[in-house]
Amino acid sequence: MKINRKILVGLFFCFSFFLGDTIFAADLAGRILLQVEAHGEAWYVEPVSSKRYYLGRPHDAFALMQNLGLGVKTGELKNFLATQAPRRLSGKILLQVEDKGQAYYVNPLDLKLYYLGRPADALALMRQLGLGISNADLENIALAPYSALPLTTFADINSIDEIKVNENLVEKIFSFKYLNEINTFSLTLSPDLYQSYQSAPKVLTYAVNNPPTSLEEAFYDIFLNVKEGDDSIDKIVAALQEIAYKNKLGADGLAELALAFVQYIPYDYDKAEQSDISLYYPYETLFLNKGICSDKTLLAFQIIKKLGFGVAIMNFPDINHSALGLACENKYSINNSGYCYVETTNYFPPGVIPQNISNGQALTSTYDFSNLFSTANLGEIKILKKTAGKLYLGEALVRDKAAYLNSLYQKLASPPDTNSASYFEIISYNKKVEEFNSLLKEFYQQ
Repeated sequence: MKINRKILVGLFFCFSFFLGDTIFAADLAGRILLQVEAHGEAWYVEPVSSKRYYLGRPHDAFALMQNLGLGVKTGELKNFLATQAPRRLSGKILLQVEDKGQAYYVNPLDLKLYYLGRPADALALMRQLGLGISNADLENIALAPYSALPLTTFADINSIDEIKVNENLVEKIFSFKYLNEINTFSLTLSPDLYQSYQSAPKVLTYAVNNPPTSLEEAFYDIFLNVKEGDDSIDKIVAALQEIAYKNKLGADGLAELALAFVQYIPYDYDKAEQSDISLYYPYETLFLNKGICSDKTLLAFQIIKKLGFGVAIMNFPDINHSALGLACENKYSINNSGYCYVETTNYFPPGVIPQNISNGQALTSTYDFSNLFSTANLGEIKILKKTAGKLYLGEALVRDKAAYLNSLYQKLASPPDTNSASYFEIISYNKKVEEFNSLLKEFYQQ
């Protein structure tokens, strides 16, 4: 999706942090590395030995970092937190030995301390501070004698890690992006409650002489029914509100954050291929960390409704697709319904209608910004389960960004002639390319 700067500048790399030149272990002492040519396996370069340790899954990384920690006194640690750690502690793990052994990672880039209170923090650390590295460069860094080795692929950004709390509970760790920043929180779920939902009715039954007013809405009512003891939506909303508060997000930002959480839950390709498909209850989608369009839409419906926004379920029978309806200003809504389209199978800003939906999942594959809000490919539109609530007021900004991207793209379609263009014309063109790529990355969170 990125435009290349073809004049003087060359290719615009997908990973701006990727290490293209030969590197040495000492240069990366204390850094966290991600194998971008593999499956994102994470490694920690221990700063004293300059040898690498495989971090594995978040709870493995958490345990390893604590084992490699260096004890510091509470007074020293407070000073470091207030300012920064001294250079001699760059890349090290510090343990607060006079308290409960709390662990902190000293980021070599700015010498700031990052708290490692739970495995979720280790996961966030790997995602936020991880530096991309090629397989060849990684081989230049000696493997620590007692390091584990990758046995399975490391999960993608929209993955989940699971930690067994006790016989009745598991802690699931979710990661997702919003405003191109990685957010992480954990959710405690019950395998027994998951089994209860899994075995619950998934077919609408009714008396022949007394059918529901709307068969489709009655069908969705089955899956929007919450069992006793299920407080998952409340916990998710609380976690999202905490993230929004820390990042000073307003109501619209909180809605976008919540939608991104659902959008980053992996699409269930295997389920989409089945001929006989049963919907997941939202709890099942959370527990399995996957779902198809209807599954993820139901989950988004519950979360966004809990946040106080008006929501609906949008069905498109001609293309066999579902999406969330988010209450918005009428002039931006689908067919003047008062609800804007929100894709749930992949990241798209609210209101953007994907022009490429393959096997139930929306894909980003076009520069046709002028059609980002066109309903032409949706076919018949059904809007069900309408609820009243707050309006999302960010749609005007989304459309302004799309219009500006379209304007920039049109200007970049005709690059200056290298034989006749002045140096300043070429520089101006390249700056527009850089601006376009930056805005595109922000728009689609690439």
